[in-house]
Amino acid sequence: MLTRRFFLAQIAALSAAKGASSPWKLATGLNGFGSSEQYHGKKYDYDEILEFTRDEGFQGIEAWRNWRGGYPDPDDTAGIREMREKVESYGLQIFSIQAGGPRGVNPVTTDIAERANYTDSVKRYVDLAVKLGCDAMGLWQGGRQATKGLAEDEWIERFAAALKPAAQYAVDKGIFIAIEGEPPLLINQPSHYHKLFAAVGMKDFKVIFDPSHFDVLGGAEGRPDTLLKDLGVDRVGYVQFCDGDSTLRPTPDGRPGTSKHLPCGVGKYDIEGLIEILYKGGFRGWFQIDSWATEDPYETSRTCKNAVAAYVKKAGAGG
Repeated sequence: MLTRRFFLAQIAALSAAKGASSPWKLATGLNGFGSSEQYHGKKYDYDEILEFTRDEGFQGIEAWRNWRGGYPDPDDTAGIREMREKVESYGLQIFSIQAGGPRGVNPVTTDIAERANYTDSVKRYVDLAVKLGCDAMGLWQGGRQATKGLAEDEWIERFAAALKPAAQYAVDKGIFIAIEGEPPLLINQPSHYHKLFAAVGMKDFKVIFDPSHFDVLGGAEGRPDTLLKDLGVDRVGYVQFCDGDSTLRPTPDGRPGTSKHLPCGVGKYDIEGLIEILYKGGFRGWFQIDSWATEDPYETSRTCKNAVAAYVKKAGAGG
């Protein structure tokens, strides 16, 4: 029987071989494959995804809670071991999970008990992330309708109060939480980011840099670098990388969707320029290639991975 020690040694060896010339680790995201199934009627085999991820030189994956039955319970030792060993058997790491509060729980309500429930749920996701061997945990909030009738400063203070204990809990466990704002979510404009980070008051409470979201939230002018520079590269916990065209992608049932993700080179962003900002700004974490709702997540993953590799080669950015 292959042991956990064997799997970890395998990951270390492969990471050293694949990542020696790069300052970053690259990952695919199960969200891209799952959303491609939802939006385009595709069907993907999990083992084939992991084989692709390994063979293309990626070092990890980001898990998605809507993928194939969702996550195991944080107390489900056998389920966690099965999920982790499946990925590690391909020489890969689950570097992050995509998490959120309980469905239907409002983190900015006047109900203190409900907000505490949100905090406890996020902590449970942290426990799961740690047991899966993650370096980080991505966090998505509820929809922006939760703030209806509330002043911006009021709901942000409540949200920060619910998040801070969970963010500190994550740091105490050896990982960090990175939050992502999107057009349909609570955090959906630059002022929200600034006020939330100020209210939480922790340098280890991070942001996910997704060019398509940074573009749309920053005015949809094709300039995701504007918000990136505004927040600062040191605030970036990890990257979900893609190209984009400053538009939204409607959901399959026609509802307003989130920022459109595109393969690198298909959209309008200065891809090399974005990578350079991250490198020169000192970012040295994970790049998840975010193929959300693209028709061919394999090709999207490959094009964006190649864009990162091309910058590394051009810049000699191996330090």
